[in-house]
Amino acid sequence: MTVEKARRVAQKHYDLLQQDDLAKWAETLTMDNRKALTTKGSSSIMWWDQGRGYFEQHGVHYKFNRVDQTNEGYCRLLFTKYNADGSVRGMPVPIQIVKESGAWKVKQASY
Repeated sequence: MTVEKARRVAQKHYDLLQQDDLAKWAETLTMDNRKALTTKGSSSIMWWDQGRGYFEQHGVHYKFNRVDQTNEGYCRLLFTKYNADGSVRGMPVPIQIVKESGAWKVKQASY
């Protein structure tokens, strides 16, 4: 199922953030977002810094919640944030996944 593949890419995106693997995390991004990693103040750098900060300060991890929207080549998924102790942290966060050159990639993420 196509949505299942998009969900796996989104989960991998969040898992690699926790693992502090910037290089592999960047591979989950669209080409434009990967290129932006070299631009100070870009969204991609902000995502990495914010996501790593939540993990380092609170042990935040992410688990799939539900599909919010899907169209051909596009999925908007929601993930629930959990603190290190397993308690829910805030509302579910959206992540947008798009098809790029036949593979699912992160277009926009929230942390």
